[in-house]
Amino acid sequence: MPFFITASSPIMGVYQSSGKFTKRAAQNSDITKSDDAQVKHAINLISKDVLKSVAKVYHLSENVNDYIFPIPRAVTANVPNGNGDRFTHEELTRFSPQHRCLVFETFRNDPLHIEHAADDPKIARGFLPDVHYMTKEPKDMHVLAVVAVDTTKDQPLADSILSGDTNAFSMGCICESVKCSYSKCKKVAYSDADLCDHLKFSKMARIDGEQIYEDCLGVEYQELSVVGTPADPKALTQAILHYQARKQSKVASVTKQPLISHFLNKQDQEIVAEFFKRNMGHLPEAMVHLAYKLF
Repeated sequence: MPFFITASSPIMGVYQSSGKFTKRAAQNSDITKSDDAQVKHAINLISKDVLKSVAKVYHLSENVNDYIFPIPRAVTANVPNGNGDRFTHEELTRFSPQHRCLVFETFRNDPLHIEHAADDPKIARGFLPDVHYMTKEPKDMHVLAVVAVDTTKDQPLADSILSGDTNAFSMGCICESVKCSYSKCKKVAYSDADLCDHLKFSKMARIDGEQIYEDCLGVEYQELSVVGTPADPKALTQAILHYQARKQSKVASVTKQPLISHFLNKQDQEIVAEFFKRNMGHLPEAMVHLAYKLF
């Protein structure tokens, strides 16, 4: 029975489109010129045929102009994350005969969900059109995921990502087995029942000076989710790309009278707004649409 693994990653920066992609702001200096160029190139090459096919399955817009593109560092190689799971360079670059690609490439065209509620593909908020494995720095090799967020399906989420209020993503994968890191154990488990006591009771603790974690083997990445707290401290979103300049300026958005103002005073409006903001990732899709209409 395969293991299901998750690990989180927050947002790092923002890009804005104006005819061609230009960097608008960066919240973290980890974004390099080469990373920047690869990401811009990837967005421009998104296949309309692939988008159309993926959109049908995930119930998303078929118009690339309806998307923004956060770029999270989805996985850091060779370093255990906060959940005690490690993905080695060898595993990330292993060829998977089942998927006919390298392991890190199994992220491609995976859905974007909220808090790993991934059972129904139709409620996806977006998808992952591309991924890149950055190996320039041997001590900091990592996977960047290009995430396409459908602004027409969840405008509040898109706005929250652009503003920085929502700033963490989390990868979800399955793996065939996990291996204990402890030098005196190194047991490989194929199910929870097979786990050694070190992984059952001492994960991320230290025994004889060694940190205990598990190496994930036989990995298949299945989805990415918007979440609250990141597990990988380095896995920050490198950038946000916006394929089309926003149709309304910030000034127009602020000065426009929201529908909720016809029903509640300013103080009550702020209370309701804070509720939606705090619970964004846990609300059903219909409530998200209601929030967008009200505000």
